[in-house]
Order: sequence, then structure tokens, then C-alpha cells
Amino acid sequence: MAETKIDKVLDVKGMVCPKPMIETKSALKSLEKGQVLQVITTDSSTKHSIPGLCEREGAKIIEMKEDAGNFTFIIQKQLQNTLTTEHTEK
Repeated sequence: MAETKIDKVLDVKGMVCPKPMIETKSALKSLEKGQVLQVITTDSSTKHSIPGLCEREGAKIIEMKEDAGNFTFIIQKQLQNTLTTEHTEK
């Protein structure tokens, strides 16, 4: 398996919520569609908050891991909006 090319690294170790979320959202906005962001944090609440942010922002988590108190997220800014507005009628 080929290693994912990281376009930007965001090191927010030592910051506590909501700062890692704010910084991650800002970093995602600065990326072009399809680019990849690596976020490194020590705030355990990001295990839940960053995946939620990615879902809201239309980004995809490629990898999430925890190692020695560091949480690393590899996030790709999606090429298109993955949310659909289709309605089904019965």
C-alpha cells in the first residue's frame, strides 16, 4: 500500500478543546480539494470532536491513531460535497 502524501501538518499538541478544533477547521479551509492534512494533538476529546468536524465539513478521515498520548489524524479534503439532498417518497 502506498503511503499517503501529506500536504500540511498541524501540530496542536498541548492545546485543549476547542482550540484543536478551531485550528483544524481553519487548516482544512486553507487546503485545496483532495489535499491531505495531518493533525497531531494530545487532547483526548479530539477522538470524538475531530471526526464530527470532518463529517460536518465534508472531509474524510483516512487514518486515526493513538500513540503514547498523541492522537494523529490523517484527513483528506473531499473533492466534492459528499452530503446528498435526495429525498425518497413512498
